[in-house]
Amino acid sequence: MMMTLAQMKEGSKGVVREILGGRGAYTKLQEMGIAKGKEIRVLRSAGALLVAVNGTKFVVGRGLAMKVLVDVRKEG
Repeated sequence: MMMTLAQMKEGSKGVVREILGGRGAYTKLQEMGIAKGKEIRVLRSAGALLVAVNGTKFVVGRGLAMKVLVDVRKEG
């Protein structure tokens, strides 16, 4: 199921499929390791999101998180 990173629930994970922003947003996300094909997990979703990518944790603002399309897999 496809959704934006901002729509993901705490504790859920998925695979980044698309980055919808312009060059600035794309570059910022790439620098954090948030790129197509990478697995991402939402650790906290209150306010800005705390996410984990490649074992590294990052805080991503809601605006930037709206630009990341993620394929979320159902757990269990």
